[in-house]
Amino acid sequence: MSFPDRRTTDVLLTVALFIFVCAIVYSARRIVLIFVLAIFFAYLINPVVKFMQTHSLFFRNLRGPAVVEVYMALVLLTAALGYAFSPRITTNTAKLVDEVPAVLDGLATGDIATQLASEYGWSAAEESRFKSFLSRHSDGIRGLFAILDRFLVNAARLIGDLLLVPILAIFFLRDGDHIAKTLPRFLSC
Repeated sequence: MSFPDRRTTDVLLTVALFIFVCAIVYSARRIVLIFVLAIFFAYLINPVVKFMQTHSLFFRNLRGPAVVEVYMALVLLTAALGYAFSPRITTNTAKLVDEVPAVLDGLATGDIATQLASEYGWSAAEESRFKSFLSRHSDGIRGLFAILDRFLVNAARLIGDLLLVPILAIFFLRDGDHIAKTLPRFLSC
């Protein structure tokens, strides 16, 4: 029996291959998730596309134009909802963006304690206790700026990723039947 036994080598190579595949999947987890969500979105919209494919006024029994019609209806619905709710959302968001830095700065400096004391009728002792609490935790409060910045960056990235989902779903809707037929043959080889 030699040192690199055949069975030991096979087990080690299998483990190495498994770790390599797991590392690749972990590295591409965001992309894989986007594709999974796109497939799910296409699966949800597919009955509407099939209905439009058979009952369309202009393009009967054509898959591509049915997908375009469904997407146009979704865009119009999204635009109508956006138009209905946009004024409230933009005013509240603008107000929030203007007030958050001032509130966080007031928390870090302790100035908010004076404002709250006058607003809620606190005694001088309660105000000084709250100011001392804020001064002890000013570094943590200042760290909220970095946390808020990271949150906004991640939220923008998430919104960008979610915008890719319906775009990729177009291809799954258009060629989904062909993919479903050829994938088992491809994987069986």
